[in-house]
Amino acid sequence: MHPYQQQPDRAFWRRAVSDIGWRDLDLVGTPKFHLTPDARVATAGSCFAQHIARHMRQRGMQPMLVEQPHPLEQAAGRDGSDYQTFSARFGNLYSSRQALELAEQALGVREPIDDYAEDEGRIYDLLRPNAVKGGFDNLAHARADRRFHLGRVRHMFETCDVFVFTLGLTETWYHAERGHTYPVCPGTAKGTYDAALHRFRNLTQAEVLLDLQRLVALVREVNPRVRFIFTVSPVPLVATYSGEHVLLASSYSKCTLRSACGELAAADDGVLYFPSFEIVSHVASFGQYLQGDLREVTERGVGHVMDCFFTALYPGLGNGAVAAPAPAPVSAPAAPDLAKILQTECEELFNDRPAG
Repeated sequence: MHPYQQQPDRAFWRRAVSDIGWRDLDLVGTPKFHLTPDARVATAGSCFAQHIARHMRQRGMQPMLVEQPHPLEQAAGRDGSDYQTFSARFGNLYSSRQALELAEQALGVREPIDDYAEDEGRIYDLLRPNAVKGGFDNLAHARADRRFHLGRVRHMFETCDVFVFTLGLTETWYHAERGHTYPVCPGTAKGTYDAALHRFRNLTQAEVLLDLQRLVALVREVNPRVRFIFTVSPVPLVATYSGEHVLLASSYSKCTLRSACGELAAADDGVLYFPSFEIVSHVASFGQYLQGDLREVTERGVGHVMDCFFTALYPGLGNGAVAAPAPAPVSAPAAPDLAKILQTECEELFNDRPAG
């Protein structure tokens, strides 16, 4: 008799992988906690995280939305889809450092970060350069909107039941003098690159883990009952500044993020790791969920990930089942067009923009 003989079938590759169809794999098992259809689910993260809110709506649930267009913007016919991509209008949060710095600003640990750029007469917030379509009329408007936005993010952290965060990158760019982190290098999506001010940093596993630990601790100070779901985007890097081949850089980034999330989840009963990365990207999937560029995930792959998510976390809901519709927020804009959002919100795509 030895310890392995007492393990369930899911502990053995032959029984749990080789002999099971990929769609039938139970990679989650019994999660630490479950959610109800009326749970306040806040979502943030990289481009892949945008799918969660979309699939919640398809199942009759309303993702948590705390930031809505001003009535004057609605009256003017302004496109409000950028308010529906995530729970607040923060745009893509690719890295653990971005998420931590956002929470620090929203919860009063650090002063609001002011870093703006002018482009064709419009002002853009470089911490969310594509999240606010069309930018702002002037600097005062941009600063006022940032402070309002941070207030809504604080409300999100204070009142959400669960915070779902999809990590995408370890490669970051930061301001050399002020220390804050950008979603993408200035000069790609918006702004102008300055080699003296804009520096590259590739986060280590220890740094990512510490960022996430600090994020969890900060949010729990204002919301002790909140739970966390961390996942890693299966989408490889568009481009790398590490000096490595982009495939190797992607492998480092995803493995680093996966390791940090796993270590945190193993040590904290209020933190769950969900395997989006493995469902799509593991070699055992035979690449069946990737498009021809071997980077973008097919809708079939996204659907598999979301079916696993809702089946595991919402008992009784089942794959594709529809819950009783939750009440929509007051003055909520119409559901956004997926292709339009992905084209607009994935700032990382600008890293591969031809020089002009």
